[in-house]
Amino acid sequence: MAQHVTGESRIPNPMESVPAGSGTITAGKGSPEPHDLSVGCFASICRDRLADELLEFSRVCPTVDIGVHEMGRGALLASLRRGDLSLAVLPGDDEPGTRSQEVWHDRVMLAVPHGHALTAKPAVLPADLRDQPLLVSRQQYGTDMHRFLAGKILPAGAALDATIVDVGPARLVERVAAGAGVTLICESHVAHLAADVTVMPIFAHGARFPVRAYWIDAEPQWPLSALIGSLTHR
Repeated sequence: MAQHVTGESRIPNPMESVPAGSGTITAGKGSPEPHDLSVGCFASICRDRLADELLEFSRVCPTVDIGVHEMGRGALLASLRRGDLSLAVLPGDDEPGTRSQEVWHDRVMLAVPHGHALTAKPAVLPADLRDQPLLVSRQQYGTDMHRFLAGKILPAGAALDATIVDVGPARLVERVAAGAGVTLICESHVAHLAADVTVMPIFAHGARFPVRAYWIDAEPQWPLSALIGSLTHR
């Protein structure tokens, strides 16, 4: 089913970090001393929804200062294993040498201009994208995200013809709204879109995928243990 998205319901872009002191309720061990956590995430597949989750956590644990680092998928687990990150959130399965837990499911979606011909179809299939002007952002890991999303809906080795545009994801969606083309996005990003577009699910094996939180220690200490619990309790 097509979903209309308007700029009026836009949620502000997530912050680069969630500062300590943004909440009023202390939690965990109740220590007044500040604590730092470094969290890595993969592009808008995780960034937008994760920002909402971290903001809620900061209200409960205001002494915890969380730095959020957006990276490509390939760099996230490497940084986690080196100790540069406390936690990594990205799509994937269990990884050797790490602990992980599923935090939500996401889905490959297609953003098109209002009134686009594809909105009349009962279901959008990968084959429907072959003749569409598919736009991909060069910035903010846009090409990495496109490769991942396309890989979830296409057979192994297949690819979609796409035009890489040197604008950020938000400007790219504005171009879609203006009729310049279509673009792949993830379901968790839909609520954060600023432009007026129609968003439709793509029906394909693999279009729905898990997003997991990864960490290293078998028994993580507070506040990491509290953050993991906050992300996975739903």
